[in-house]
Amino acid sequence: MERIEVGGCGLAYEVTGGGPRTVALLNGIAMSVSHWKPVTERLAAAGWRVLCHDMRGQLLSDKPGGYSLEGHARDLAALMDRLGIPRLHVMGTSYGAEVGLAFARDFPDRVESLVLVDGVSETDALLEAAVESWMRAARAARADPGLFYRTIIPWNYSADYIAANREALDKREAAIRSLPPDYFEAFAGLCDAFLKIDLTKDLGRIRCPTLAVVAEKDILKHRGFSEILVRGVPGARLAMIPGAGHAVVVEAPDAVADAALGFWGP
Repeated sequence: MERIEVGGCGLAYEVTGGGPRTVALLNGIAMSVSHWKPVTERLAAAGWRVLCHDMRGQLLSDKPGGYSLEGHARDLAALMDRLGIPRLHVMGTSYGAEVGLAFARDFPDRVESLVLVDGVSETDALLEAAVESWMRAARAARADPGLFYRTIIPWNYSADYIAANREALDKREAAIRSLPPDYFEAFAGLCDAFLKIDLTKDLGRIRCPTLAVVAEKDILKHRGFSEILVRGVPGARLAMIPGAGHAVVVEAPDAVADAALGFWGP
């Protein structure tokens, strides 16, 4: 893992593979670089150069506050400058998909294509209520970090995944309990940034090839949100990954990689 200062904020990043094409994988709100590992390995094996980073406010990067989708997009552009990457493909999941939308809108000359995994351009009452509950649980996590993790589990994973991976989820809860207080405060700040999302009106400005990928059993950012993306972004296509919940990058990484590789072509 490398570290670089961008806009006065230290960002943790890693580059895997050395192919002629580069893709940036953008984290969901509670993710870190390591969550992408199975996807990263598949893409690198297929000849891609893969850039992953923790956005400001996420686990391995600095947590200065004042987060926004637009700010994360500027950080990605600055990171590309520092690494000498003029253009790249972008694949983001959930919060990362929304950052990808902001990046494609604000830096159109720097993006080759977009793969938006379980992303949205707006919210509804249920999504807002879920994220507000996460934000409150994060701010109460000083007293009970485990409660915070248990609050987000049912929104992120399918029933089948939860039933089959109880031991793994217990281990992740134990890891969450060991995180420092600033992680939870930053997480709440990222939730606040998400709740300000207002991208539907800008979808027509995105001109790069775009694929919206939705997990069949995602109850948080369901197919209806992906259909808004496909209607709004000129020429966008829709793909569904069967059987998986919102955290499809964790539940079905091979299917995510296959969808992206099929979209990009040889």
